[in-house]
Amino acid sequence: MQSLANEKSALSALLSGRPLVWLVCGLVLFGGGGLTLLLSEAVRSAEEEQLRERFNLAAGERISRIQERLDGQLRELDAVRRFFSNSRVVTSSEFQGFVEPLLGDTLVYSWVPRIAGAEREAFEARARSEGLKGFGIRDLKDGALVPSPRRDEYFPIYYSVASRLDQVPVGMDMASSPERRAALSKAQRIQGVAVTERLRLIGVVEREASGVVLAAPVHWGGPPGDTELRGFVVSVMSLNLEMEAAIAPRSLESLVMRVSDVSDEGHEQLIYQSGEAVDSDLLQRRVVPFADRQYLLEVLPSAAFLAGSPFSTADLVGISGLAFTLLLAGYLLLLLNQRQHALTLVAERTLELRQREHELQQSEERWSFALDGAGHGVWDWEPQSGRIFLSRGWKTMLGYAEEDVADSTESRNRLIHPQDQPLARAELERHLRGASAVYQSQHRMLHKDGRWIWVLDRGRVVERNREGLPLRMIGTQTDISSSKAVELQLAIAHGQLRGLLNAATQVAIIGTDLRGAILQFNVGAERMFGYRALEMIGRHPVVLHLENEVRERCRELGQRLGRAVPDFQAYMEEVTADGHYDEREWTFLRRDGSRLTCSLILTGVRDERDVPVGYLGVALDVTERKQVQQALEARDRLLEKLSARVPGMIYQFRMGPDGRFSFPYTSAGIHQVFEVDAERVREDANGLLARVHPEDLERVQSSIRRSAEQLAQWREDFRVLLPRQGLRWLRGESVPERSEDGGTLWHGYISDITGLKLVEQELRALSVTDALTGVYNRRYFQERLELEIARAERREGPLALVMLDVDHFKQINDCHGHEAGDRVLKSLCERVGERLRRIDVLCRLGGEEFVVLCPDTNVEQAAALAQALWQAMGRDPVAGVGQVTASFGCAGWREGETADDLLRRVDAAVYAAKQGGRNQIRIAD
Repeated sequence: MQSLANEKSALSALLSGRPLVWLVCGLVLFGGGGLTLLLSEAVRSAEEEQLRERFNLAAGERISRIQERLDGQLRELDAVRRFFSNSRVVTSSEFQGFVEPLLGDTLVYSWVPRIAGAEREAFEARARSEGLKGFGIRDLKDGALVPSPRRDEYFPIYYSVASRLDQVPVGMDMASSPERRAALSKAQRIQGVAVTERLRLIGVVEREASGVVLAAPVHWGGPPGDTELRGFVVSVMSLNLEMEAAIAPRSLESLVMRVSDVSDEGHEQLIYQSGEAVDSDLLQRRVVPFADRQYLLEVLPSAAFLAGSPFSTADLVGISGLAFTLLLAGYLLLLLNQRQHALTLVAERTLELRQREHELQQSEERWSFALDGAGHGVWDWEPQSGRIFLSRGWKTMLGYAEEDVADSTESRNRLIHPQDQPLARAELERHLRGASAVYQSQHRMLHKDGRWIWVLDRGRVVERNREGLPLRMIGTQTDISSSKAVELQLAIAHGQLRGLLNAATQVAIIGTDLRGAILQFNVGAERMFGYRALEMIGRHPVVLHLENEVRERCRELGQRLGRAVPDFQAYMEEVTADGHYDEREWTFLRRDGSRLTCSLILTGVRDERDVPVGYLGVALDVTERKQVQQALEARDRLLEKLSARVPGMIYQFRMGPDGRFSFPYTSAGIHQVFEVDAERVREDANGLLARVHPEDLERVQSSIRRSAEQLAQWREDFRVLLPRQGLRWLRGESVPERSEDGGTLWHGYISDITGLKLVEQELRALSVTDALTGVYNRRYFQERLELEIARAERREGPLALVMLDVDHFKQINDCHGHEAGDRVLKSLCERVGERLRRIDVLCRLGGEEFVVLCPDTNVEQAAALAQALWQAMGRDPVAGVGQVTASFGCAGWREGETADDLLRRVDAAVYAAKQGGRNQIRIAD
């Protein structure tokens, strides 16, 4: 036993002595060398795959951009064609004014009329009289223009607008060139745009001389045919300019673009090549239709694209790995000698660091909100314990001293307007349940001086327990009274616009705020009451009423309601409550002291949250109407007069038992609204329905039949295509009644709401766009993320997020100023935008934090995109700031995962990148 113990002790001493040290070092060297070799090979394979991904991304972007430019050429030429088709006569100045904004990289736009042989002399004389000195129809022979011989018809170049040509061959007969004649014939045959083969263009510098000519036929008003051919609109496009426009020189050098015409089966004609390609298996091809032709677009890498540094990343990894292995082996020698001391020290330091980390994390979470929202109020709430912290800025925003408001939820809730409390509480509970990523509420708070101010209350839960219950929530409060005042103006204007749809132009329209101060006093009111708008703005409309009449109406209303109605302001509040309106005759006092009897409609104006924001009064002078009510003939004349002045069109619409549509009556507004004659649609409405946009026609007809079946009010917004005005938005409303023969008759009106629709579209764009960078904002990102997750749940493709946060952004602002910080954010968006695909969505979440939403992308592809963005960030310094870096995080959507969960994982990946030293990419677990 003693011998065994001695052997065991000796073995222990042997293993714990110098032989063990050398054994460990040998194992480290052997293992490190093998691992370095494997890692080097893995990096080499990853580099090759990354090169292929980068090529595919750049090549796909190049092809898509060229395809978009080719499609743009066709759309612009079609616009010029439609300009001629919709105009009976087009002058040279009109043509130049319409075409000049479209030129861009297009060399020339020309109008080529069809001239019969017998009309040649008259046409040449007219052209010379219009300022074309020495004009004559000529043929192109051997590169020179010579007078054309007698032919049955000519197609001379008449109007031309050029951007890069020194001189346009005005008067050249397009039919004199075989290639151009073939294109004109084909365009006439197919009734569409035709493109020539590659041509040597006239009057263009050598580098841009290779190009094609596009021709589109223009007909007179009848059905297309040879006799109705009016001529052709022609554009000339340089292949070099079109293929290389808006492409960075660096991108042109890295990729070789080759374009071939493959329109004829079995025949391929090379029409453009940007440079010399190198031998490589990287190739991307796509056949793109261009009018009547098919172009094969091929992208190959150039020598510059494939060139790399003398030492690849794999070589550097190998060298670094070997060096690290040697350093590790040497370091182990030191570690083995100090192991016990180090373990004890690490244990002590770990406990201390964890305590400090917890304290630092709480401090950072609380005050990061305060720093980001400098000048705003900050609150910190623990829902389970009920404790709340209200900052000094939160209280001073409302005019209170720190001791005036206690740090309690009861004190805070008492200051919220009673009408806003339910909605604010609902938004808070929704966020606490995890149904929203961020709590956000706009409500009114009581100021110390007694007035109500609008605030924006935002926050989010930063800590939950294992059961998911919120433990801690931090937020900010911002005074938005000024922006709410602007919203109030917009809401009142919107409400007034809706009221004007049913009002004639000879009525008085008065809009007020909730206190009764006049904000709108239209021209009709000025003419009716004798006051100018500037005199009435800010005053109360009660000055226009008789005191005794107001007092009597308030008394009658008070008796009906069972409570006192003290004044006209209270009268307006009562009669417009709960969405009601009041319509009755009132006696008004004009400025000159005379009295006027009017029918007054009082209604409330509400914003998008159905909260009252003001009042609207529409007054109609009924004196004349009373005088002419005795005779039916006078009433008919009044109706015709009023309907002619109503914005839009008043009508009777009938659907017969056989389903046929007709308009028994329409007001004069039909000429402005639909550009048709009333007699044309009196028996058959098809002439009017033909104006309805094809995409809306089925919906409009279905809603009409549904209204007839249910005898329900018909209301629709739809588009029309008018010969003179083009695309317009209309809104129709009508009430149906059943006819004795089983048909249905509607009475209603249709008005033009194009301006309203444009305002709605502009407001929508502003609401989802970041004002500084021009990219989408957090609101749009949250809406789009929910849609993409719903699409992914239907298994229509993967989904991934790439989040980036600018490193040391606060230091940039502190050292260089906020203007430099804004310049950094704009530069970041430009560089990131250049690398994204068309389906990717770049959004600014707030501050220096951005996220890229990548549909149809898995996490590996997202990581490759993040790598490309990371390289773009480090490519060039920002002017006045220097090199700017960012920390990246990537995460792919998992089945069953919510938007909040996905955003939380990618945010954790960015945090890990920050903790790992910044300027790196991390993939979420």
